Amino acid sequence: MPRIARVVRRWWWLLVPAGFFALLLAVSVYVYFWPEGTENRIRLAVTAALSERFQSQVELASLKIKVFPILQVTGEGLLVRYHGRTDFPPLLQIQNFSFRGGLLGLLHRVKHIRLVRVQHMVINIPPRESNPNPAAANPLPRQSSSSEIIIDRVICNDMDLLIYPKKAEKGPLKWQIHNLLLTSAGVHKHFAFEGKLTNAKPKGEIATHGRFGPWDAGDPGNTPVAGEYEFSNADLDPLPGIGGILSSTGKYDGVLSELQVQGQTDTPQFTLDKVGKPVPLHTDFSATVDATNGDTYLHPVKAMLAKSLIIAEGEVVRMPEKKGHLISINTTVPAGRIQDFLDLAVNSDQPLLTGPVKIQAKVQIPPGKERVIEKMTLDGQFSVDDAKWNSPQLREELQSLSRHAIGKPGDIEAGSSVSNLSGDFRMGHGVILFRRLTFQVEGASIELVGTYGLVGGELNFAGQLRLQAKLSQTVTGTKSFFLKAVDPLFEKSGSGTVLPIRITGTKDNPVFGVTVFHKTFDKRLSSTN
Repeated sequence: MPRIARVVRRWWWLLVPAGFFALLLAVSVYVYFWPEGTENRIRLAVTAALSERFQSQVELASLKIKVFPILQVTGEGLLVRYHGRTDFPPLLQIQNFSFRGGLLGLLHRVKHIRLVRVQHMVINIPPRESNPNPAAANPLPRQSSSSEIIIDRVICNDMDLLIYPKKAEKGPLKWQIHNLLLTSAGVHKHFAFEGKLTNAKPKGEIATHGRFGPWDAGDPGNTPVAGEYEFSNADLDPLPGIGGILSSTGKYDGVLSELQVQGQTDTPQFTLDKVGKPVPLHTDFSATVDATNGDTYLHPVKAMLAKSLIIAEGEVVRMPEKKGHLISINTTVPAGRIQDFLDLAVNSDQPLLTGPVKIQAKVQIPPGKERVIEKMTLDGQFSVDDAKWNSPQLREELQSLSRHAIGKPGDIEAGSSVSNLSGDFRMGHGVILFRRLTFQVEGASIELVGTYGLVGGELNFAGQLRLQAKLSQTVTGTKSFFLKAVDPLFEKSGSGTVLPIRITGTKDNPVFGVTVFHKTFDKRLSSTN
């Protein structure tokens, strides 16, 4: 006996590794002789957990197990059909996935997975139902063993998220996501995510992170989501009619079908159809976004075009028949500068005039491949007080008109070139129709109707010139004497003189015409320095 005890004490340390290798051998034999049973059991565990979680039919084409040098499980062709529906694309499609685990996972149900790698995942979010399946909407049992699997990390290299609207003819809204990382994924809890996605138009990269879930099996569109995003180097040039490089940051919170989004955008060199100069544009926005169809409802948005404040609200609604979105926005410019808007519309070294401007307008931009300036409609009113003209020749001509209008044609110090300008307009197909356009300098006012072409700057206006002075007072010498006899013919509504006028030509070379006794006298002006 003492000798046996000495032998045991001498070799006891071999028992532990011997037992371990015996266990390993037993497991290896088990896996070798019953691979189909083992793989089938794990496949059933995976499909049961997913089926219970999504309240849907689950299919898994194949599942393979590799034991050495470490246990690895690989699956292919995973489909999750929403509530078993075959008339709708699968809720979840995964080309293949893999994860690793310990050998003990062969003997009992897997509850914890450290890392899952997924290749090419497609998620199809069905439209929200007015009466979702009550059974599916019920919360899942907390004690269900198949729904207690916790995954530390999920890495997905390529993912497509398609969100379907209620109207099938609209087609799904598609997001292509890459480099997606999910952490702390579980059934009854939200999980964290971070990733990047490529935006199609304007093309650019969006980096985002946040939290998602818990998943609403009865109504996927009601699944909570919250996070932050950064959109950088988005090139606007491929979009018809506008240009510049846009960047944006913001945050979002809500459910998939109703996200509240707040953020800001910066476009340092924003251009409109290449007709004007680049102008810096900054916006601070708040919006409600329906991620099922892309419809966006803008709450008051504050924008700064150079140094002009613009306040806007409206909506961006998808039009399935036109394969795009209709933009409808009401805008107000309570404190702007006319030169900022002229820079955007006119390519010149300096703006034609400067001064404070107020604008109220409704903007509509329908979908289509036409340039923005050709398809946009703009309906509103504006006023520019104390406008100052940059062209010395125009200032001289306006001051001369003012001198004659107040009856002091020979006083070179009299009159003023400072003017007030206001109008009621509608823009469409690249042409501004002025239903009313008034222009005032000291002693004179002009009332016009007509059109202005944004691209070529064509002018076609007609109206009346009203002067404070009588016609005979606008000239000196013998001309004044002879015109006194006809002064009563040109007096009207309290004005000393009312004359029919027209303005034609272009913005760079306008032609001013005055009709007297059925004869029109034209004078060509130059708006350049």
